[in-house]
Amino acid sequence: MNWGKGLVIGLGLFMSFVIFLVVMMFKAPDDSYDKDYYEKGLAYDKEFDQKKQVVTDQATPKVQVNDDFVYISFNDLSSGTAEFKRPSDKALDKTFDLKDKQVQIPRASLAKGEWKLIIRWQNQDKSYWHEENLFLP
Repeated sequence: MNWGKGLVIGLGLFMSFVIFLVVMMFKAPDDSYDKDYYEKGLAYDKEFDQKKQVVTDQATPKVQVNDDFVYISFNDLSSGTAEFKRPSDKALDKTFDLKDKQVQIPRASLAKGEWKLIIRWQNQDKSYWHEENLFLP
């Protein structure tokens, strides 16, 4: 085989590889990025201050998981929300209202696997934000 055939075969294999990657890119789900990225970037200072407030007040919520429930307990709570975000499927995302210091969330409403838990709550004049990665077996 001479160098011309080798060059054509190599170029053909490279082009096939690039076409394969383009096809795979279009098949990938678009849940892996946030469509509100710019708006959330503008509000990041507020989010950062709320996360800092959790550390300052030592108000980190305790999250415990057992077979039936996910328990979230707070030092103090007026109201808030707990968002369970599924990285692999946005359609499975769930939001729960928080009204008590001790909250029980049924495991039956959450699929097994990896979740990102975002807890936002208020207590008196202060706002808090806590994020945690959970794995539900």
